[in-house]
Amino acid sequence: MKRLLFIILLIACATLVSHAYIVVDGVHYSTYWAGSVQEAVVVFGDPDDPNNENNYAGLVHANIRDSVSFDGITKLPVTRIGFTAFQWANDLEEVTIPNTVKTIAEAAFNLCPKLRSINVPNSVVTIEEWGIAHNESLKELHLGSGAVNLDDYAIVGNTALEVITVDENNPVYDSRNNCNGIITTVNNSMVHDRHILFTACSRTVLPREVTWIARGAYQDQGITMVILPAQITNLEHSCFEGCEYLTEIYNFSHDPQGCMSTTFEDYHYENCTLYVPRGTKEIYEQVPVWGSFRHIEEFDATTIIPGDVDGDGEITVADANATIEVIINGGSSHGHTRVPNPDGGGWVNLADVNGDGEVNIADINVIIDYILNN
Repeated sequence: MKRLLFIILLIACATLVSHAYIVVDGVHYSTYWAGSVQEAVVVFGDPDDPNNENNYAGLVHANIRDSVSFDGITKLPVTRIGFTAFQWANDLEEVTIPNTVKTIAEAAFNLCPKLRSINVPNSVVTIEEWGIAHNESLKELHLGSGAVNLDDYAIVGNTALEVITVDENNPVYDSRNNCNGIITTVNNSMVHDRHILFTACSRTVLPREVTWIARGAYQDQGITMVILPAQITNLEHSCFEGCEYLTEIYNFSHDPQGCMSTTFEDYHYENCTLYVPRGTKEIYEQVPVWGSFRHIEEFDATTIIPGDVDGDGEITVADANATIEVIINGGSSHGHTRVPNPDGGGWVNLADVNGDGEVNIADINVIIDYILNN
């Protein structure tokens, strides 16, 4: 009988340990078994409490520990940010992730409306679906060298993203030339030297090496215009899903790229103007998907005349007046003063005549000097 009681006690203790739970600096932790090793995981709240709602209400900075102790003696490493751990953490603005974390689980940082930036350390290997997603204030995202296993929808719907970087030692992904995008660095022998853009944002500049745009790359981004350089050969499904403000697509390819029926949303065909290289409109109209756009216009995909701000092919006083209008509007390019870059990856502000990155009186002087000397 004593032996039986002892065994029951051991089982009870093991059960208690497997469900240990603690809160440190406002962050909730529980234990889990990683194979035969017990480790700690960041959780939404007490796993045994069915009413554990809004546990992160009021938490502004989540400082995740690299280890925690549930018994005051043994420290367990924190290796996982668990399923929906911070989902709907409405006050969360910052998070510090230690170098012990290996996994950011499904929806761990999903729908955190005030989260501004997140640095994924080198230790993180896996980011599951919606791991860092739909955070409307997230402006900066950095992936460490170890992040090699990313779900296709791990990083989507972060509509405010401006800066995306990848550690230079990451063997699978990169953000070459400060492109503000995540690129799958493909082994030549695997996919015929195709480099796939995995995740993009409103400030992504497509490098020349990128030939494919992966599924969901621009998903839910608040972009109004996209430029497709000539080297792009394929656009996967859902590339522009949820891009409801997209109204202009400049395509520099003379040969319509391969698209899927779900690359664009139905409303894009009605609301977007598709600009194609001069002489190719009829070709695009005959190709599936591209032919569905109701508004297709041709443009000169090779020539930009510096100083021709109004785009009429000449440099006159009207161009000086157009530059003044741009200055009045705070230096922003509007209408025909903004044209796609023939090299791809952004657009050229024709009002920036001297090419210094600003539109000011100096640009007007360049136009006047040109008129006087010609």
